Amino acid sequence: MAFKLKSHGEVFGIHEKTSKFGTPVIIKDDLESGVEAEANRDGTIFVNSKLSDKKIEKAVAHEKVHLDQMASGRLQYSEDSVTWKRDTRSPARVYKRATMNEGHPDFEWENEAYKQS
Repeated sequence: MAFKLKSHGEVFGIHEKTSKFGTPVIIKDDLESGVEAEANRDGTIFVNSKLSDKKIEKAVAHEKVHLDQMASGRLQYSEDSVTWKRDTRSPARVYKRATMNEGHPDFEWENEAYKQS
């Protein structure tokens, strides 16, 4: 009896086409409603399992900008807030997540990510 082995991506829930060493793209079923993708401080990117491959590629490009912003110390997320510094010399601004429309291009870090992705 023959059977087909699953790929590494299928076994581990990784989107193989967009994953790179150090930046795995993990397919998730349980992201918040309306959220296409999330960049995480550990270098991973979560993507919504309902997205097409084309949308996943676009979302990953966007989230990679956020990973770069975090790596440079300009963007930080916590459970309750987002901290943003325009550049390494500017003062940090803290935004309460409960009252913000996350992902909106009016926020400087989002505008930068939309322009670069």
